[in-house]
Amino acid sequence: MANLASFLTETGETQVEFAKRVGVSQGTVSKLCAGQITPSLPLAVRIARETGGRVPVDAWVRDAA
Repeated sequence: MANLASFLTETGETQVEFAKRVGVSQGTVSKLCAGQITPSLPLAVRIARETGGRVPVDAWVRDAA
């Protein structure tokens, strides 16, 4: 399981390219990569789909403990 920042680094895809694929701004992708925001459930599902499951929905869930 990867996080979004490492997925983009590994694949060489830019934030702009990925943002277009999932329907958000590059700024949103930047904030997601930096951990400044968490995606809505529909966006998390789109990210999981567009990364082939390498960034799964549960990657965005922080441990409450």
